[in-house]
Amino acid sequence: MKVDHPKFIVDCMGGNIARKLRVMGFDTEFWLDASDDFLINKSNHENKILVTRDRGLHLKLSKSSKNGLLLPDDDEVENLVFILERCNIKHINSIPNVNTRCTICNGTLKKLDKTKVSDPIPEKVYKSITTIYECSKCSKYYWEGTHVENINKFIDKINKLLRR
Repeated sequence: MKVDHPKFIVDCMGGNIARKLRVMGFDTEFWLDASDDFLINKSNHENKILVTRDRGLHLKLSKSSKNGLLLPDDDEVENLVFILERCNIKHINSIPNVNTRCTICNGTLKKLDKTKVSDPIPEKVYKSITTIYECSKCSKYYWEGTHVENINKFIDKINKLLRR
C-alpha cells in the first residue's frame, strides 16, 4: 500500500496506537463505540486506512475495501512499525514537527509565543520554555519538556526498526 501521507481510523482496540500516530504527525481518528459498518463506511468514504486488531472487522473490511490493516502483534512498537512499513514510510521526524497533532482530539497544533498565552502555565514551566503549541480544536497547550525527549527516543527506536 503506497500512500503519500496516510490518514487513519483506529478502532477501540488501539487507543495507544492512535495517540502515537497523532504525535508522529498522522491524521488519526479514534473510535471507542462505533459499529463495524460505520468504521468501514467511514474508511471507504474518506479514503482512510482502518487499523484494527479485530479479525472479524478486518474480514468484513477486506470484502469491501483494501483500506485496512490487521495488527499482527500485542507489541506497540512492532505494530507501529508494521503500519508504517505497510504505508511505505521509511522515517518519522522528531517531534514537535509541522505535522504533530493533538493526542486528545487529533487537531492540528499551532505555534505560539508564550507571552500570548492567556491560560496559566505552571511558573517553573513558563520560565524554562520559549514556545507553546495550542491545539486548533480543543485549545490544549503543549510545550517541550522531558516527555518530548522520551517520545523522540521512542521515535528513534521506530526509525531504527524501519531501516532493518
